Amino acid sequence: MTSLRLRAPAEHGQTLAVPPFEQVGPLLAENRQIISKPNLVQPDTSFAEVRSIARKETLACSDQYHNDAGEEVPVETKDIWILAGHQPELCHPGVWFKNFVLNHLAHSHGAMALNLIIDTDLVKPAILHVPDGARVARVPFDRSSLDAPYEECVVQDEALFADLPERVAPLTTTWGFEPMLNDFWPMVMHQARRTNLLGERFAAARRALERQFGVIQREVPMSRVCETPSFARFVAWIFGGLHAFHAIFNETVQEYRRSHRIHSRSHPVPDLASDGDWLETPFWAWRRDQRRRGKLFLRNHDGNWTLRIGADEVATIPAADRPALFQLMTETIKIRSRALTTTMFARLLLGDLFIHGIGGGVYDVLTDRILARFFGIPAPAYLTVSATLLLPLPRYPEAAQQIRGLKRRQRDLLYHPERFATLTAETAPWIDAKRRWLAHAGVDHAQRVERLRRLREANVQLRPFVKSLMNQAQRELAEWQQRLSLHNVAARRDYAFCLYPAEMLKGFYAETARKF
Repeated sequence: MTSLRLRAPAEHGQTLAVPPFEQVGPLLAENRQIISKPNLVQPDTSFAEVRSIARKETLACSDQYHNDAGEEVPVETKDIWILAGHQPELCHPGVWFKNFVLNHLAHSHGAMALNLIIDTDLVKPAILHVPDGARVARVPFDRSSLDAPYEECVVQDEALFADLPERVAPLTTTWGFEPMLNDFWPMVMHQARRTNLLGERFAAARRALERQFGVIQREVPMSRVCETPSFARFVAWIFGGLHAFHAIFNETVQEYRRSHRIHSRSHPVPDLASDGDWLETPFWAWRRDQRRRGKLFLRNHDGNWTLRIGADEVATIPAADRPALFQLMTETIKIRSRALTTTMFARLLLGDLFIHGIGGGVYDVLTDRILARFFGIPAPAYLTVSATLLLPLPRYPEAAQQIRGLKRRQRDLLYHPERFATLTAETAPWIDAKRRWLAHAGVDHAQRVERLRRLREANVQLRPFVKSLMNQAQRELAEWQQRLSLHNVAARRDYAFCLYPAEMLKGFYAETARKF
């Protein structure tokens, strides 16, 4: 199995688009043709029919979500949908780039843009990484949360959360520019009046910032999409064919490992497990009165589906009874898609084109193979985009080369001082002696030992005459090693977008838009 060889752009200001943007039009047409075909899971129902319902339900979720956030709902809907998605976190500008690509591609191709807020993923540590000279400071903005998804994660320490800019400020005094954190955090705190959900504060504040950048587009949390009847239908499709899906999933993952010589059983994703007649499904689940998610297992027996979260047996319902499943999903337990089933649902039932970042673009080759084998249709193509933007801090790309040169100079001064010592009455005899012994190879072991002793003696006698040069090389080496440490910190591309100057990002995204 081959996969995309995707690498983040190496240089500041570079972008990645695979396939190129000029191919988006043909991709949209081809994807829409693929999705119009009947599927093997429900042979009497076309994806087009199911998609129409799924889109209406998703639009309703989006409308309600924007209304709940007190935002004007983008009213214009179109037949072509382009989607992207990411967790509601403080991402780096290369990830945020997807939102601007989504906006511009939608305008260019007469499509509707929809960004999925992947609040069904686990919360990452509540830490903001901030350059502080030659080190990276870890500045917390909340106490550690439970092992819970974003949709369940509330801010634990409001005081710690509120004063983040004050604790970051001392680290940025020498930067020479003002990070947009000072303008962005009040937007975040404005959302704190409305919600205690960490991810929702970030997502809504980010949208407010995007509006200042001229980007207004629909969003919807994946948690809300997962509570629609169409998602229940999708879950029922997989439950109904779970034996086949289970085998296809594991075979596809194992093929990927073999072709990439991967020995880890957890990479790129773990196999779906089995426990007797229980089969692990490609979904997470948890009881509605809890916050910790677990693996969802299913047992198909006597015309019934019995569901288990970890070791906790939660319900038995008639097999293929979608209304009963939907009721269970909205009243008793939460069933949420995992990474591959999130994009599987989005690419099949919502979008005409999905925009991935590098991580998703690499691993969705698995989704392509699973889709083709389980649903019996070619997988709709997707777009992978990213960008590299570096903080405008001093960088020293030449530092590594300078260090290598200085270390060579130190070795030469140590072992070849005759090349650097000034010719004087004191140094001349030793320089001449070393040159003679260098020219004398020695014919036997005793002569070679004597030659080595004489060369070492000459080096020892000459080193005091190059000591100032050795000290200078050491000082320069220390300076360049410090610069390399500064460079390694400044050259990271994964700092949160809110640490950058607003005008820098705004200018970059506007300039990039002209390429579409």
